[in-house]
Amino acid sequence: MNERTLRVLEYYKVLDRVAHHTSFEPGRELATELRPSLDLAEAKMRLDITSEARDLLELRPETTIGGAKEVRGSVKAAALGRSLDANSFLDILATLLSSRNLRRTILKAGGSGSFFYLAQIAQRLVDLPLLEGEIDQTISPDGMVLDSASAALRRIRNEIKTAHNRLLERINQMLSSSQYQSMIQEAIVTMRDGRYVIPVKAAFKGQMRGIIHDSSASGQTVFMEPLAIVDLNNRWRELQMEEREEIERVLLELAGKVGRHSDEIVAAVNALAELDLAFAKARYANAIRASRPRLVEPGSGEGSNFIQARHPLLTGKVVPIDLYLGEKFRILVITGPNTGGKTVSIKTAGLLTLMAQAGLHLPVEEGSQAMVFQKVLADIGDEQSIEQSLSTFSSHLTNIISMLNKIDDQTLVILDELGAGTDPQEGSALARSIIQFLLRRSAYSVITTHYSELKSFAYVTPGVQNASVEFNVETLSPTYRLVIGLPGRSNALAIASRLGLPAEIIDEAQEMVAPEEIQVDAMLAQIQREREEAIDARLATMKVRAEAERERDELNRRLRHIDEERKKAASDARSQARSEMEEELEIVRQQSRDLREHILEVESAVRAAGQNAELAAQLEKQRRQLAEAESRAVALQKEARRKAQARAAAAAKAQLSPEDVADSALKNGDRVQIQTLGQEGQIIGGPDADGRYDVSSGAFRLKVAGSDLTKLKGKPRVSTGQGYTARSRADMAASDEKDRAIRVNARARTESIAATTPVEYDIRGWRAEEVNQELDRYLNDAYLANLPHVRIVHGKGTGVLRQVVRDILRSHPLISSFRLGEAGEGGDGVTVATIKH
Repeated sequence: MNERTLRVLEYYKVLDRVAHHTSFEPGRELATELRPSLDLAEAKMRLDITSEARDLLELRPETTIGGAKEVRGSVKAAALGRSLDANSFLDILATLLSSRNLRRTILKAGGSGSFFYLAQIAQRLVDLPLLEGEIDQTISPDGMVLDSASAALRRIRNEIKTAHNRLLERINQMLSSSQYQSMIQEAIVTMRDGRYVIPVKAAFKGQMRGIIHDSSASGQTVFMEPLAIVDLNNRWRELQMEEREEIERVLLELAGKVGRHSDEIVAAVNALAELDLAFAKARYANAIRASRPRLVEPGSGEGSNFIQARHPLLTGKVVPIDLYLGEKFRILVITGPNTGGKTVSIKTAGLLTLMAQAGLHLPVEEGSQAMVFQKVLADIGDEQSIEQSLSTFSSHLTNIISMLNKIDDQTLVILDELGAGTDPQEGSALARSIIQFLLRRSAYSVITTHYSELKSFAYVTPGVQNASVEFNVETLSPTYRLVIGLPGRSNALAIASRLGLPAEIIDEAQEMVAPEEIQVDAMLAQIQREREEAIDARLATMKVRAEAERERDELNRRLRHIDEERKKAASDARSQARSEMEEELEIVRQQSRDLREHILEVESAVRAAGQNAELAAQLEKQRRQLAEAESRAVALQKEARRKAQARAAAAAKAQLSPEDVADSALKNGDRVQIQTLGQEGQIIGGPDADGRYDVSSGAFRLKVAGSDLTKLKGKPRVSTGQGYTARSRADMAASDEKDRAIRVNARARTESIAATTPVEYDIRGWRAEEVNQELDRYLNDAYLANLPHVRIVHGKGTGVLRQVVRDILRSHPLISSFRLGEAGEGGDGVTVATIKH
């Protein structure tokens, strides 16, 4: 975009006002560097971001970027292995806290999809609680390195206190000793060059053995360090140096931890800057009572239409204008008196166009729209140059010449007082020729002029439209209203009369005016009245249109919401099925644990009774029951892993024909199909208050929602009466054989898992999305192998794998607790998890 145009249209002043609403330096830099986009899609996205920011601030007015700082330089230095000072770490901590809080605020508020673009930006914000904790435990709020930073620092500081106390105690003994009282000038303790000294009379300096560090201005006092405290002073100073070295080591180590996350933190600061700019644009829009314009392409059949537009830099009582261009005409020629608002009108058109392309909401009414141009060129104001010996006319013409080769059908041209500053006849001819050139190039333009010839030219030339700024003859002042479709009227005689020019002069001048001019003036007055009525009707129509568009947008939003609710309902149904399966699985696990405890009791009894045969038989029976429980646990775990595929698989497994399905309501004894499991069963109770039935299926008794059951015709295959039919006996025999095979396979698999499942699981080098499923399978195997705990090796790296592992373990049903590895276990590169049993 042309820099001169941005300057003369005062675009940079608008950016300064936007920057005033930012909260930290990176956001302020983005605001001052904001330029209009030349791409329609990008400009629309920028406006959407501003709209989302306004909605978020309305929903949560307290939302800010907090205490974020410009820490990109510090973080990059840390990544290069350099140390940082304590205040830099405090700035980094404040930025991390701001990033985490703002990320959670936006993602929580954007759960319904209301803040799509803000949520995308918020995804780049970091959540590094471990690093936050490291800095918080190392640096105090006032910028001091804490004792908790390291064990060595705590020890050194304790030793410093001890050494300091011994030193002061020895000095006080000397000051109070009668041996030294005659030598000491004053019983005070002071310091020179970081060492404790005492003031000694100059006459006695040879009688006290020690080191002279300084003397008074009068020369009557010397400040001596007695030999008796030299060693104590030395020890105190040595410890202080050790403290400094340890602090430097701690800060360097902490800088290394920051450096490992440098890319993430820099990206987070960039995201914070983008959000800061979005909030600044939103606050500025609220300050100027702005609304979001609709954007269109030049040549699309639609044009710019600014309804009740106000120049954003004007203060006080501002008269809004209606200005439209591009739909029925490409060039607008504005005439009217000086100081009537012509220049402000064309500046408003140009500036609002730039603001819309930069993603700023405009001080206009709802329903306004703006074209997105590739070039905006402007020549405004009196720019005569004394140094270059250029007159006003020459200056304007030089600027226009520089524009000509750049003009095409994607260009908006703003020209103030076209052709002014030279002979009226030649200037008028030149102005008409330039307008013809603009028409041939299919450019869009808003022009002001004083030449009356251009009024008739605009009236008879297709693609050109007249406009004028009103003038109140009664008050002799402009109204600043822009009227499109009418050229400016000549008010010279009316103004002269109001100012008191003698009537005879007015009448004589009136006679000199051609009758045609008088008729045209009267006709213009009539047309203006009719046009005002048409404008009122047009505004009402546009408001209705804007309301219809708002209702359409609301309906689209509701449709999206309904679609999201439908997806959520399907997800909830799958979650409920998984939850019920987990409940059954937990029951089997508890039975397994109870059986294990009972077997241990029986084994103890066997040993106590000397291998009693009866107890041994009981032990074997309990072992068989345990194997059966483990088989059921394995089967249920397989069902849980099917997750979302369960419902789809159920339909295939059921293989129900229309003749199998019954229509009547569910009741006890009915034969039913369990859709989630793909298994047949029989209702034996229910429904309860939640609409769930007790269903018997094989060896299991399940709680199943009514919506998950399909009633089948015919009697249940398993009879509850005196016996079984011939077919049911065959079915039961096959089922028993299948159950025995499952138990044998389950026991074999359990023994195989126990032999092959390692205590240590290495996932270094994996991608984060690979971890969830594989780690879940490993933890299930570890549970079946009766491992008390496992070691998951994820490495240190950037910490992403470690965080993924911690998130999985935190919610996993088989894990009771977890911790980072200790020094001998791999430290931060290992997580140790304890298995529930």
